[in-house]
Amino acid sequence: MISSETILEIKELSNGLTLLYVEDNDGLREKGLRVLKKLFDNVIVASDGEDGLALFKEYNPQIVITDINMPKLDGLSMIEKIKQTHSSTKFIITSAFDDKEHLFKAIRTGVFEYMKKPVKINELAEVLIRSINTLNIEENSSLFDSYADDILNYQSDLLALMSKNKPIFVNQMFLDFFKIESIEEFEEKHGDFGNILLEHQGFLSPKSCDNWFEEATKEADKLFHVKISGEHENKHFILKLHAVPKKKNMYIMSLNDISDLNLLHIFDSKETSKDNKIRSNATIMKLMKVVQSNSAEVKMHNFYKGLTIATPGIIIEAKDDYVVLKSSLNQEKATQFQKSVLLSSGIFPSVIQSNNVQSIDYDAQTITIKDLFFIHTSPTQREFVRVFPEEKHTVSLFVNDRKFYIDVKIHDISVKAIKLDMASLPAGLSVGHKVSLNIVLEHSKKPLIIHSNATVFRVDEMASNYFVVCMFELESKEEKQLIDYIAKRQMNLISEFKGMRFG
Repeated sequence: MISSETILEIKELSNGLTLLYVEDNDGLREKGLRVLKKLFDNVIVASDGEDGLALFKEYNPQIVITDINMPKLDGLSMIEKIKQTHSSTKFIITSAFDDKEHLFKAIRTGVFEYMKKPVKINELAEVLIRSINTLNIEENSSLFDSYADDILNYQSDLLALMSKNKPIFVNQMFLDFFKIESIEEFEEKHGDFGNILLEHQGFLSPKSCDNWFEEATKEADKLFHVKISGEHENKHFILKLHAVPKKKNMYIMSLNDISDLNLLHIFDSKETSKDNKIRSNATIMKLMKVVQSNSAEVKMHNFYKGLTIATPGIIIEAKDDYVVLKSSLNQEKATQFQKSVLLSSGIFPSVIQSNNVQSIDYDAQTITIKDLFFIHTSPTQREFVRVFPEEKHTVSLFVNDRKFYIDVKIHDISVKAIKLDMASLPAGLSVGHKVSLNIVLEHSKKPLIIHSNATVFRVDEMASNYFVVCMFELESKEEKQLIDYIAKRQMNLISEFKGMRFG
């Protein structure tokens, strides 16, 4: 008898597989069928070799159990015909005769197992488990070989075929890096692959999320920074998981060693405050080359009079001093207006900006930029919508209850703040200063008039002017009116942007 544990093991292993059972003895066939149906969901039965061959062509089973001596077509002849087109099928022969000639022919034919009748059920169970495991190993190896070159394109990476969170097949670079002889040795030493991912700010690791593998597979082909302990120092890799089609929970994983780029310090919040670090254009260009080599998508951001334009982009060329991005028409139009580009990605420690747009090719849909640098703040994630007001507007600034008579304009406005464009500053004005604002925004037939106290939040000195950001202290009614104004202004800007000419 087969134990219930063995039945469950084979049942789980055989999920999705089909077995063909060929036996000319009616009594043995019925008895064998009862056993096999407990182990496989899909069992096909034939009473002779000719019928077995026809059923094989129809159902393409992965495992065949067959007798040898049968009418019409014997078992070995049937196997030879099947092997001509299906070399990976596993054949198990059952025979009442211990015939050396048949045994040698079975070996030459490539039969997986030769079993003498009467077959013991426990021995058959062991053979079935081995045959299924062999099928899986061969299939995994085939999958790995067929996808590694096409998907990853470079063999210097550490590559692994992952089943859920465990590597089940790896390349030689993987074995060499971890100084192991086999994947079994890796599992014995480390278990879950996540156990070797070290904690680092902004990196993927078991401490950065509830489940590192689920996080890595949420978004197809997303790139992640990981830190792994090497022989003499911690190594910095880019990790990518690519789902294997039609294979649930199976992924090709690549680990691209970028330790020589010396990027680890950029993810340290204390280090990134150092201007010489964060403005390292050479470091950023190396990172751009990594993104390009992985064919990873970046997000391109821009603004049109406060209106946010965010579109996906692909780096199609990354040289030492410039980057060419495949973009969309909307992004090209916004770049033409703003004369700068912002780039974001999960692989970047912060947003990257370029104020040096070399060219915009509308036919090829590309934007070429130079002089890239990281920025501390992230204008790509604004909490509140900002818009440029109409040209026809007025704003009066009162400091210490005295009106400031130098020309003041509104650069942009949100429901919580206003950014003023000023030629000079009132004496003593600084962050935290209390001011008053009288604002008239022309829209529709009736202008919007706002009287509000405000607090100076930021003062930026530019080449020929100043930007002063003030936080509103609006009454409920005025806040609702301003929300309505911003919504309508947004719609107007969208129409204006769509109709904007380019080139």
